[in-house]
Amino acid sequence: MRYHDWIVKDTDAWSDLVNSFIPMVQRYEDSSSWRAGLTVQSGNIYRVLRWRQNSGRTAYRTPDQIRKTPSDEHYWLVLPQNGVYAAQHGDELTVAKPGFASIMALDEPCLLRMPPSDVYALALPRAEVDQHVRPTQRLRAVLDLQSGLGRIVQKLLHNLHDEKDQLSDREFNAVCDRLNELVCMLTVGDVTPTRDQLADVAAIVRQHVRQRIGPEQVHLIEVARALNWSPRQLKLALHSTGTTFRRLRQEEALREARDMLQNPLHRHTEISEIAARTGFSPVWFSTA
Repeated sequence: MRYHDWIVKDTDAWSDLVNSFIPMVQRYEDSSSWRAGLTVQSGNIYRVLRWRQNSGRTAYRTPDQIRKTPSDEHYWLVLPQNGVYAAQHGDELTVAKPGFASIMALDEPCLLRMPPSDVYALALPRAEVDQHVRPTQRLRAVLDLQSGLGRIVQKLLHNLHDEKDQLSDREFNAVCDRLNELVCMLTVGDVTPTRDQLADVAAIVRQHVRQRIGPEQVHLIEVARALNWSPRQLKLALHSTGTTFRRLRQEEALREARDMLQNPLHRHTEISEIAARTGFSPVWFSTA
């Protein structure tokens, strides 16, 4: 088993490193202070990755990249430890948060969104997974790792990574074989309902809006563009949680205004100024 470890403080260097595994177009939220670490364990069949990044990024698999480098021999099991991992194929969205894992191939155009996060990933031989799972369509599943067999999978992968410098090739492959078997069992019987995924998307939208409350209104189209999703997807996700974008924006603006009113640093700030800072008119705010 081969084992490598990198610390990268430059987005160009990180893009080159990622492209050495699977070519993608990378976009970074903050390239000026980028820092990421990557650990890779590789055998003849399996590969285990763990990466940590201090800022968000979006990765695209383009049709041209797929023609040149299909990367169709593996499924990727991705386990976020913090941060929410989202993959978009057209209008279809697959979301995995901590306690869950996504499994899919990367041989078709897609968009991957990764916030500041700590993530494990396991490359599984596609032919073997297909033989056991026998998917009737493209395999894109979200697996529950919070209990039972799923928790065993997560702990086993953690232990495999922790012992990276102690395992022989044979031992590494034996553990990965067992992981492959367990993941196939999970995939056959445990696909998270779409409602849970939509709830995760709604939470991402709320967090994005919360960070941008200010004098200027936050608009749905701008949020969708920033998150690289369609307005229709965001409306659907918010509707599934019983709210709308307008209501969410208003709730977050009121929360920000309330925090300012309760903050001793703003005890001399006029109500009209607090209203302006949170995007409300003074008249509306005084009656809210």
